Amino acid sequence: MKQNLVITILSDSPFITTGYSDQCKKLVNYLTDKGHEVHWLANGHMGKTIEYARLDDGTEVKAKVYGRIQHQYFGDMLSSHLKKTNSDIFLVVLDTFMLHGDPKNPRNGWFLNIDTAPAKTIFWYPSDGGGGMPIGCDLILKKMDLAVAYSKFAQQQVKDYYGLETPYIPLGTEKKRFFKMSDIERHKLKQKYGLQGKFIVGSVFRNQPRKFPDRLIKTFKEVAKKIPNAVLFLHTDPNDPAAPFSMSSLIRRLGLENRVVFSGMNAMNSFDWTQMNEVYNLMDVFFLATSGEGWGIPFVEAMSAEVPVVATLYTTTQEIIVDHKAGFGAKLAGTENINMFGMKQNEYDEEVMNGTLSGTWEVERGFCDIKDAAEKIIDLYNRPELREEMGKNGRKAVEEEYDQDIVNKKWEETFLNLCKSG
Repeated sequence: MKQNLVITILSDSPFITTGYSDQCKKLVNYLTDKGHEVHWLANGHMGKTIEYARLDDGTEVKAKVYGRIQHQYFGDMLSSHLKKTNSDIFLVVLDTFMLHGDPKNPRNGWFLNIDTAPAKTIFWYPSDGGGGMPIGCDLILKKMDLAVAYSKFAQQQVKDYYGLETPYIPLGTEKKRFFKMSDIERHKLKQKYGLQGKFIVGSVFRNQPRKFPDRLIKTFKEVAKKIPNAVLFLHTDPNDPAAPFSMSSLIRRLGLENRVVFSGMNAMNSFDWTQMNEVYNLMDVFFLATSGEGWGIPFVEAMSAEVPVVATLYTTTQEIIVDHKAGFGAKLAGTENINMFGMKQNEYDEEVMNGTLSGTWEVERGFCDIKDAAEKIIDLYNRPELREEMGKNGRKAVEEEYDQDIVNKKWEETFLNLCKSG
């Protein structure tokens, strides 16, 4: 069996701050250190090809990084590149609809007509909502030699809707970068931000419609009524170009001007790893009123720092947070009497229609119940021993299942076995 492989990865550029980019940087460097040759087709990079790069935070990118020429996802050069490099593996780490591109004509996806020989093709795929995959995207998965889910939710969804059996490899985080700091260090952090003596409900998210930031702020309004020293700490850009509404206007309308604090980040400049660990260590509880996550990288980063998590009980929240007793799931609005256990995904999606909204690509988005989310946060405020217990459970889950080293080893084994199978 060939031990040193030629691997081409299509994903977001290493020079932009996305979860896909971060995940691929870690995998690429691991594979290169193991002796494999890695090529990175970097969506979002418009510059020349770069043999090696060192980013501002000191991260190395040990791969040949290609900028796109015309087609957004390298459709104009993908086939020739795979042949020229004689790639053994072609791995896609993107949303499935990006390789489709035409929701009005499900069978007209551009990638469906691409010749990918001689590479074995793999899609590490997410699903971040109900109603099945984005329309037509099951065809993308069926074209691949191997589709790999990065959540158990997505794995079960494609089985229930399309009869596809796919393996599962989760996204990872680095336990050495996200960890609980000492009580003295955490006290100094709160002093640094002027938050000493406060109960911090924190969140980390891109300020975009899918994250439902209005549900988050409205939930905190309920929390603030019951917890006088509560503060909402947001690591997001209130002026993000993708913002669905004026966050500052909503904060003023709800009378929360002195109860909401922003970290100071903006959409174009990310914090380094040390600063991000500090962000999580400021928090007493992490909360996200998301409409659905393909995975939830901030979930596991918070868990690694031993912060209990509250998030909308939809898509991956059950497997990452609830099953590990690392926090609570907030119910969908109007679904108080629904028991999801034992249902197939398509049956569950019909039961919870009162708490969902049909979004782009016909994906169902979930509405977090504000009252239920607030009650769960208040419960954690009143039970510090439970916060500590859930924090430890979250850290244990990261160490045993979600640490980056575990994920990287699974991927190398998957690549080698796929090539071995012919």
